[in-house]
Amino acid sequence: MLIETHLGRVALGECDHLGHMNVQFYVSKVSDAAWHVMASIGITPAFIRERRQAPAAVRQEIAYLKELRAGDLLRMDSGVLEASEKRLTFYHRLTNVETGQVAMTSKVYTVNMDLDARRSTLLDPAILAKARERLLPEGTA
Repeated sequence: MLIETHLGRVALGECDHLGHMNVQFYVSKVSDAAWHVMASIGITPAFIRERRQAPAAVRQEIAYLKELRAGDLLRMDSGVLEASEKRLTFYHRLTNVETGQVAMTSKVYTVNMDLDARRSTLLDPAILAKARERLLPEGTA
């Protein structure tokens, strides 16, 4: 199930010399959206502070599909693409609200990290169960 993880607009300062939103701002919006999709399965800031574990991004794939320009209204929808004992893959889709066109998609591959030991660790069983309940249907990405 996709959930809304960002609503906003392209600011003029986010555009480069070509007149469209620069890639660094796509990544920034994905990073912000990640916090909301993680919270939807129980990985909240409080959980991270208390349990000292969190998903660490190890790879990201981005497809830039349509240019976005200053003033364009944006909506990000996100979900869980894959969930295993130590790994989660998140999917993000950025849409131009006015046109309905998908401007960007992203897959972020993560490994659950013990923040003190700095190594991978098993996901909390409740988190894994919730992530698996919310898996996106085949063919979403």
